[in-house]
Parts: sequence; structure tokens; C-alpha cells
Amino acid sequence: MTSVSASDSSSGAGGLQVLYDSVLGPYLAAQDRRVLAARRNRWLVLVAGLALAGGVLAWAWQSGSDSEYGPMAGFGLALGSIGYFWFSTATIAEDVRHELMGRIAKWLGLGYEAEARGFDLDRFALLGLAGCDKVSRSDRLFGKVSGLPVDLMAARLADQSSTGVGNQRHSQIVERFSGLLLRIGDPAPASACFRLLPPAGATPHGMLRGAPVVMLDRPADLRAMAAGSAQSAPATPTGDAAFDEGFELQAADVAPALRRLDAGMRAALLDIAGRFGGGPVSVGFDDGEILFAFVTRQRFEIGPLRPPMAEFERVQHLADQMAILAVIADTLKRAAGI
Repeated sequence: MTSVSASDSSSGAGGLQVLYDSVLGPYLAAQDRRVLAARRNRWLVLVAGLALAGGVLAWAWQSGSDSEYGPMAGFGLALGSIGYFWFSTATIAEDVRHELMGRIAKWLGLGYEAEARGFDLDRFALLGLAGCDKVSRSDRLFGKVSGLPVDLMAARLADQSSTGVGNQRHSQIVERFSGLLLRIGDPAPASACFRLLPPAGATPHGMLRGAPVVMLDRPADLRAMAAGSAQSAPATPTGDAAFDEGFELQAADVAPALRRLDAGMRAALLDIAGRFGGGPVSVGFDDGEILFAFVTRQRFEIGPLRPPMAEFERVQHLADQMAILAVIADTLKRAAGI
């Protein structure tokens, strides 16, 4: 994919290089100083804390007191010092990434929410991803890209089940999804509601296939699809061998689904499916929107928290990841002949 910085660097004040030189570079340079100071201070705290803990323990031993408070205080100081050493820089990387994503999103004309509270997960009932017991949200990007409304977030979804009672009670957490969820406006909306699931053998632990559709006052064709699980619901071949190898079509009304999945759309979906590492992908068409669930470990990364962070390549890499939304929107519009 062409770098967003390469494609926009000639656009005057709007170029990523200009944004980096004027805002992001100085910010990252300040974070480099912050990291170096935090690393220096954590060593001071570790050495001083362990020395003090050793002194307290030695005093407790020599005093011969039966009180447990002295040893407890010594061990507490030691554990606190070690904990501070490991976690004093733990939040800096996330702080930096959130700040960069917010500024780059604004430059791209998008909104950004670090905790993704505004993302409507219920819209993904069609793909069986609504109604999870445990939901972890992050990095929401939303707005319009190439004229299409988009809403994306990184998510981890899991269900929790319990068996037994009292001391015999056991809980089990089953991960249903981990990756990126994307809602985008359909450039050629049709009166069709259907979903495309990855083949049964293509997903780890049946992810994207093991959960039935969660009913949240959805249309009748969703209720028809929910009558059987993803494993038992029949798949309808499209006649495109390459497409049918990557997706299984499930639709209550097959004819409009096949019309929407013309040659251009099938090629577009196969191309989009490989944009986030080529992992399992499910797709839904519903009420003028296209829903994507990308199973991927890829997140919006800036590299390790190791100075120098004030490198343009880090910002360019992050901006290119975020600009994939524009690539997806343009691919769908081309498939629709727009």
C-alpha cells in the first residue's frame, strides 16, 4: 500500500511531514526525555526501596520482637519497589500512542476515542458478536472516509459460563473474538441481509463461527438465520471458487444476496480480507451497512518504548495503519462503480 505520508507530503500544510515537524516531532522528543527520566528514577526507587526494606528486616530480626508488622513492612517495601520498577514506564507507551492516534485522526478528518465507548456493538448481532459477557474496547476511529461513514474499534469479546455451586463452582471464560470490528456505509445499498463466514477449518477454536446470532429485535431474515448454529446452517455457493474458498454465504433470501455479491464485490471483499494480516474475516450486509470482523493481533502500534521515539518512521507507520480505512472505502466504491 502506498504510504499516506508519501501520497500527501506534497499537499502543503496538510502533509504528514509538516504535521510531524510542527507538532508530533516536538511531542515525541518530550516523551523521549520523559522515558529517560522515568528509567533513571525507577532505578533510584528500586535501590533505595530495597535498601530500606533490608534495613527494616534486619531491625526486626535483631530486635527479637514477636510482632509480624516489621517483617511485613519490609516485604511490602521490597515488593513496592520492584512493582514501581516494572510499571513506572508501563503507561507511557499507551499515552503516547493515544496522543498520536488522536492527532493523526484529526489530520485524517476522523474522530478518535481511546476507550471506544461510543461504538455500537449491537450492530454486530448479524455476525453473532453482540451480547458478550466480557467486552474490552479500545482505539475507536469514526467519521467519514471517501464519503462513506465508518466506525472501527479494536475489541476482545468473551463469554463466561459457570458450573456447580458453592465450593464446587467453576467458571470458564471462552474468547469469542479478538481483533478489529468495522462498520462502513454500503456504497450501493440493497435490500438484502446476509453474512459471510470463514470456512470452519480456517478459524482458531471456531472463532466467528461458534456463536449463534444474538437476537436484538432484528429483522425476520436474521431470525431465520439464527434457527441453526453457524456449524449447521447451510452455506450457499456463489459459483466463484476463489471466493467460496474464503467465505461461506449464509442468507435467508439467497437471490438478493447473490445479486449484491457480483464479481466486483467478491473481488473487493477478498482484497479487503487481506488488509489486516490475512486472518479469518466475517462480513455482514445489513440495513445499508457492511460489517467486518477481522480476527487479527494487529493493533495500532508505534514500536517499542525505547528512545528515540522522535522518529518520523514511527508516525508514518501508525498513519499508514489508520489510512487503511480509506483504502477499504475506495475499494468498495470501485466495486460499486462509483
